[in-house]
Amino acid sequence: TKNDIVKYKLWKELEPRAHKSLFSNQQIKLQDLFSNKIDIEHILPKALIYDDSFSNKTLAYRNVNLKKANRTAIDFITQDHSDIREEYIQRVETLFNKGKGTISKGKRDRLLKSAKEIKDGFIERDLRNSQYIAKKARNMLLEVFRVVTPTTGRITDKLREDWGLINIMKELNMP
Repeated sequence: TKNDIVKYKLWKELEPRAHKSLFSNQQIKLQDLFSNKIDIEHILPKALIYDDSFSNKTLAYRNVNLKKANRTAIDFITQDHSDIREEYIQRVETLFNKGKGTISKGKRDRLLKSAKEIKDGFIERDLRNSQYIAKKARNMLLEVFRVVTPTTGRITDKLREDWGLINIMKELNMP
């Protein structure tokens, strides 16, 4: 499945550290990868910021993922495991390896970003930008076609998901 492919790619990212989870430092064995023991974990939770891109995902054991809940990765480590905070940062830096590693700068930054660093109004600003773009796109299409029928955001979101555009759009949106 698509989910299995994502899990496998995330598992391959952990290869330089012998496939050890960033949070628990436990090795994720290939035979456990597709079981219910391992979750695809959102580094910055959807509750804070809607980002379903590959660079906002990593693997975690399910019990750890449940404990992390709706906190950022670094906030979870700092609050629940402050004694290993520096070790966690080193794990992330090892995978980033000064831009030559298996994770992108965007993922590295997400793994080290606390909730207080997420800018207020991000979602509202994105919504306003989307509305503006939709109006402009409709006006441009009206120059070519007589009838343009707008759809709801839910339909647009479904098409983005079906066409695999969500991750591409998120990657393009990163600095």
